[in-house]
Formats: sequence, C-alpha cells, structure tokens
Amino acid sequence: MAKLISAVLIVVTSLICGSTSRGHEGPDPRASWLFDASFLDGAILKSQAGPDLEIIGTAKPEKVGKLNCMRLDGNESFFLSKEEWKKIQPILPTAAITISAWVSIDSTLDNGGVISAFQDNGNFEKGWVLGYNKNSFSFGLSTKGADDGDGKMTYLSGKTPIELGKWYHVCAIYDGTTMQLWVNGQLDGESSEQSGEILYPEEARLAIGAYLDTNESFPLAGRIGQVVVYDLAAKPAWIAHDFDHQKHWVSLPAKLDPSKEFKFLIKPYLQFATQTSIKVMCELNRPSKVSVKYGETSKFTDSVVAVSQDRLLHTASLENLKPETGYYYQVIVEEEGIDDPIKGEVCSFQTASLASSPFAFAVMGDTQGNPAVNGKLSEFAWALRPNFLVIPGDLVDDGPVKNQWVNEFFASMNPLFCRVPFYPVLGNHERNADFYYRYMDLPAPEYYYSFQYGNAMFFMLDSNKKVDEESEQYQWLEKQLQSLQEREKNGTSDVTWKFVSYHHPSYSSDEDDYGNLWRGKSTWGDMRIRPLTKLFDRYAMDVVWNGHIHSYERTWPIVNGKVAEDSGTVYMVTGGGGGGLEQAGPIRPHFQNNVRRGHHFVFVAVNGSTLELKSFDLEGRLFDTVTLKKLSKKQK
Repeated sequence: MAKLISAVLIVVTSLICGSTSRGHEGPDPRASWLFDASFLDGAILKSQAGPDLEIIGTAKPEKVGKLNCMRLDGNESFFLSKEEWKKIQPILPTAAITISAWVSIDSTLDNGGVISAFQDNGNFEKGWVLGYNKNSFSFGLSTKGADDGDGKMTYLSGKTPIELGKWYHVCAIYDGTTMQLWVNGQLDGESSEQSGEILYPEEARLAIGAYLDTNESFPLAGRIGQVVVYDLAAKPAWIAHDFDHQKHWVSLPAKLDPSKEFKFLIKPYLQFATQTSIKVMCELNRPSKVSVKYGETSKFTDSVVAVSQDRLLHTASLENLKPETGYYYQVIVEEEGIDDPIKGEVCSFQTASLASSPFAFAVMGDTQGNPAVNGKLSEFAWALRPNFLVIPGDLVDDGPVKNQWVNEFFASMNPLFCRVPFYPVLGNHERNADFYYRYMDLPAPEYYYSFQYGNAMFFMLDSNKKVDEESEQYQWLEKQLQSLQEREKNGTSDVTWKFVSYHHPSYSSDEDDYGNLWRGKSTWGDMRIRPLTKLFDRYAMDVVWNGHIHSYERTWPIVNGKVAEDSGTVYMVTGGGGGGLEQAGPIRPHFQNNVRRGHHFVFVAVNGSTLELKSFDLEGRLFDTVTLKKLSKKQK
C-alpha cells in the first residue's frame, strides 16, 4: 500500500509542476490523508503528510468494492487537527494552493465544509474552505491583495448539481491571481476577485468534514475517501490524471447512510404567535417537501406548503387565524422517490390572547447542556398549560455545536415546543452562533425584538452586546417605550404590563460572578447592564427576567437603585433550567426578597391589572409566589 501511495505522489507531483520527469523532484503535498481503517489508531487518523487528525464524534469505516472511506453522520462528527494553529498555519500554502478531495454528500447545507482552515465572522474573513452549499460545491478564499485588504472572502460556487450519495472528485486551485473549482475533471467555476498571498487568521482550526470556525460548526453528512493539500497550483493535466486514476468511483451507485432513515432531525415546533398567525418549523435529515394541515379540530380544514432555503429546515406560516383560538395541526413530509409520506403527530396551539383576556406563560433560563433537567421542567410547565415560554438565554451549552441544538435543546423540550411558541434571547453560551438565527423565526434583527401578548408588552434584548445609552439597543428600547407612553397618554394603548428579558442580571447576590462575597464585596449584578435600569425607572417597567446565574432570585420593587414599597421594577434571576447550579453569597443585599439554589421554572398568570408569579422546583413543588397589582389611573 505504501509503495502504491508513493508512486501516485511521484506522478502527481510531475503533473502539477508541468514536468515530464518521472523522478521525485517536485514538492510533496503539504498535507495528505487517506480515510482508510488501516490508518486508524484508536480515535486518531494517521496522515501521509501533515498533521494527524483526531476523530470528533464518530466516523465509520466503509468499504465499497476496492474503495475505502469513512462515513460521517452530519451530527457533530468530523476530523480535527491535533496540532495547535500556531504549528499548523506555517505548513499551510501561502502563494498558491491546490486542494483535492474525493467526497460523497448525504445531505446539503447552506454552508458545508469538506476541509476548512478559516474564520468567517462578519467582516473578519480569513483563510480558505473547500465545501459545498445546498446546490453545488464551493471554494472560499481570502488574500492579502484583495481590494479591501483586510480579509474579505470570495465564495466561488460551481455549476454541477450535487447528486446525494454519489462520489465526486472536487479540486480547488488558486495560483495567486485566479481561483478555480474543478468537479470530476471539469472546470466548474472561476474567479479573479482575489490576488496575492493567502491571508490567514490569527487563530483557527484545521478541520475535515466540517465548515468550522469559532462560532459555526456545520458537520458533513456523507463519506470522505481522500484529501490532499499542495502548495502550488495544479495544471489541467494533473487534474485530469487525478480524476482518471479513480474515476470508477463516480460510476458507483448513489449510497446514502443506511442507518439514517428519512426522519425529522428536529420535530415540529412553534414560533411567534400573534392573534391571527403562527409559524410551524421543523428540520429533516434529507431534502424534502413539507406541508402543514390545520383546523379548529383534528379534522383539518386548511393546509399550507412550508418554505425552505435548503429543503431541510422548513417554515410554514399559518395566517388568517382567529384570536385566542385553539387549533390542531399535523406536519406532512414528502421525499422524492418515497411513496409514503412522514406524518408528524397531531399537536395543538393557541393564537395570542386579546388584551381583555387572561393569559399565562412560563419563564425558564439556562437550559444549557442538561436535557434531563430541562425536559422534566418543560413537562411540569406544559402541565400548567402556558400560552408560551420565555427563555432568558443560554439555550445550549455551546452555540456552534449543532448536536446540542438537535439532540439536547429541541429533543428534550419538544413536548412543550410543539404546543406553545417560545421567545428566547441570546446568552453568552450561544456565542452568537448561526444556529440560533437558523432555528429562530423572530422579528428582525432577532437578537433584539418586541412583541405584544394579551395586555402585556415584551422587550427582548441581547446583553452580550452594548446596552449603554449610546448603543443601538438602548436607543431602540427608549423609542419603543416613548411610543408606548404616548399611546397610554392619549388613550390608544391596550398595554397594562411591560416586561423585559435579557441574559445578564442587573441585580444578583451570586457568590462569585460579580465579586467574591466570601472574601469581599460585590457589584451586586452586571454593571454593564445598569444603564438600562434608568429606562426601566423612567417608563415604569414591571418585571425583568434574567438568567446567567444558575439559581433563583427575586428582588423587591426597585426604583433608582433603591427598594420601593408600592411601585417599581421587580428583577428576577431565573437561570435554573439546567445549567450547573450556583448559589448566593453569605451577605444579603438590600434588594433581595427571595433567593434559592436549585433547578426551577417560573409560571406567570396575568388577569387584567393582577399578575401572579409562581416558582416551581425540579419536583414540581411551589417554593415562591407573589401577586403584583397595577394601580388604576385614579389611584396614581
């Protein structure tokens, strides 16, 4: 086997350089991997050149005839270099590059990666990635000579449609002035937008089988046979030779992962209910067509076809519904070539309540990384029949990891999510990952938004971003509250209650997050967030829900930083949805009304000017309750 590899590399080198010499005179690959079980050492794949790879998750060796490869399930399984970036980056090509790969794709993504060494974060785009999108293969590259000069990647997409389960030889080439993408020995795309040396990020990871950077992880579902990286631009003769050498792979019949039957990856769940509409979403493990049947009984009277950009994640908008009305729905999934469609279970939902009607909702923060706990709490919450759920951040433990969204967050809480919509905010553990924006369907820009339900107005903020008086979010919130105040003054508002939710607490007696209370003083909360409380005082915010601290705390009403008796804002830390528990320090602050260590959720019931807060532990026991009443205009 080793002799065969050596002979192939000698021929490949001469063809890349354009030389007719058969001697080993040209450069060796900078990195080369054969995805063959014979190169496995436990969870390590030994390389032919370059760094060894660690298997993250699982990779199953597979043999088809004489073909050896490894199959990835698309569920956070990929190969990652064992070496640190400071050791990897010097061996990667700079002046020119050729990346050659044999790959078979089971399902496509908006952003998929075969091999990546890059960062793709907003205006910070450096490195390169050979990958695919929902239709074709792609090649992304950033260089020092581009017009912006500070790292803006060009994404070159090919024209050859990807047939799922089929083998492809994909080759990305850059010679210092031109990017090329070749598929099965044919030029598939070309661009001259980049020039000069390849621009690498200061920190990244080399991954195979994933589109991977610091805040995104899109694992490949399919098979990989070989990946090779050279520090020069291949000539067409080499590309033809490399393809011809193993082109019989292309003629192999399509073969999808036999262990992955056609199914829901994320079962149907609800988003953003209004008095006349709601959204039903789901994700499939293979491209499909989705429709939703619905009606006021399980004898459905209407249906709508869902929309999807990638035919995997689908959103159905149910419109022209009746206010505060119960409906039943069922998701129907069809796949080409499959006679029997998949049918989701029959579930129910309610449209939003009128301002004159009572309603109820649950609050549960920091569900992160603990499906056993958040699943149990969601069962208790559903038993109380809330209209919706508010989540004050940290939905998952690591936002860029898809597995946590699919198999932890959505899987454990589906019995609740398929019946009531949830309204989240970003926590620090989401890391602003694309998965948050992929799976949520909220008003733009999604990291902050507002909504009205019944006679209450909710303002949802991202406390990871700036919230000082000069910030976008502060100014947006101020305008929202000003508008609401004007409507109240002229008698056109039907809003009685004002609520806000963001992740980091304005007030907290936690033992060590804001100063070690066992040894010294505390700031009693996140001081970055305190400027927001000025708005809450000025516009009479009623309740603030936070997470971040994995415990429970409720304050007395607070105005201008001081406890008030009758009116003021109540601040609640409700971070007991699953994260590792924390506790209060030994010093009791003046603002503290009730504090408790333990997993929990809060149930809020609203009836006109009366609001009841009830907090339940992991055994379903009530441990805190309070009733708030709004003063009438005459009383004020």
